Amino acid sequence: MLITKFNKEQPAIYFLILAMCVSMELYFTWRFPQSLVNFACALVLLPCLLKVKVPQQSLWVIFLLIINFIYNYTHNTVSFSFLSFLNLSSVIIISIFIVLSNIAFKIKLWHGFDWFMKCICCISLIGWFLYLAGIPLPHYYSDTTDFYTHEVYYLFIAGADNILEELLPRFCGMFLEPGHVGSTCCLLLFINRFNFKDKSNYIYLLSIIFSLSLAAYGLLFIGLCLHYLLKGVHVLKYILFLGVLACAFYIFGLTYNNGDNIFNEKILSRLMFVDGELSGNNRTSMLFDAYYEDWLKHGDLINGYGRKAYGDGTESTNILHGCASYKRFFFINGIIGFILVSILYWSLFYKYRSNQTWGFLVLYVICNMIRDYPFRLMWLYLFILGSVILSLPPSAITSAKVNSPDTD
Repeated sequence: MLITKFNKEQPAIYFLILAMCVSMELYFTWRFPQSLVNFACALVLLPCLLKVKVPQQSLWVIFLLIINFIYNYTHNTVSFSFLSFLNLSSVIIISIFIVLSNIAFKIKLWHGFDWFMKCICCISLIGWFLYLAGIPLPHYYSDTTDFYTHEVYYLFIAGADNILEELLPRFCGMFLEPGHVGSTCCLLLFINRFNFKDKSNYIYLLSIIFSLSLAAYGLLFIGLCLHYLLKGVHVLKYILFLGVLACAFYIFGLTYNNGDNIFNEKILSRLMFVDGELSGNNRTSMLFDAYYEDWLKHGDLINGYGRKAYGDGTESTNILHGCASYKRFFFINGIIGFILVSILYWSLFYKYRSNQTWGFLVLYVICNMIRDYPFRLMWLYLFILGSVILSLPPSAITSAKVNSPDTD
């Protein structure tokens, strides 16, 4: 039987939440080597996984998972090593466990992750409000990676390059950048069905608003439209309301203080077209664009550019430095990688398809067009959990009591 007792479920849930957070490099995981965390999680889950009778209909999804992770490993690993292989093996074991776990466990994992994310976002928002109020907070400067630098305030982190220069710096929470927290909170709100009767969901909404992320604002608007459209109740009323709200926001941003305000600077100005291109479309660098255009004409479109795009991993040799979009994914993985990941996600989605899961699929695809993270465990597992949660009636989610076999 796969994890049915409380004392057996809790370690699995804790380790899975940690593995999800490590995949997005949240602040409190910086000192934890990703490969070792995933290995520890796999060790916890493996005994339970070995007891599972694998349903025949799940074999195809498991096969797709293994092929996708191996293909991703060969194309996105700068240098092959024992630790990188250990991480690959661990991630495959964890992902197979998520797929084979019963619906009741998936609901409990969702409740645990949702509660945990609300807690850390709430803690970060409290620290953020204290910072905005001018209260001195202990902090230190961090060269987090070869791309990110941060001012770490312990309760939250902020981009070190601009925090001192702006009236209202963008909110990151414990994520590496505002777009990460904003996009993730949009996915979480959709899975929560935008239920603002549950006051805790305002934590996600505030995180999105303070992120000042154009992508997150767009995803929030699209997610709300999809949710109410597919819900089929007073659709026109909700769409009109959202349209009026967007227009009011647009007029306010353009006119308040003659346009000299944070919303116009961070959001509206990025919606302007300059020389035929959207000024906010800065997901790729000029260097990458040059390589990408040349690759489209003369490169290996079938297999992709592969791991040589990373060079030796340093900024000077990494073509992908500072880039994030579907172009980057396609450039590295090619047509084969695109087809493999599309079939995988379709297979994960198809079993639980419903009106709301169709909307979630659309929102998730848009998220990954902006920021290509289909193999980050947090987003991958949120897709699996979200598809299950949205396919069930809210009463089943609240009670977390679903009559299901040991596997689904």
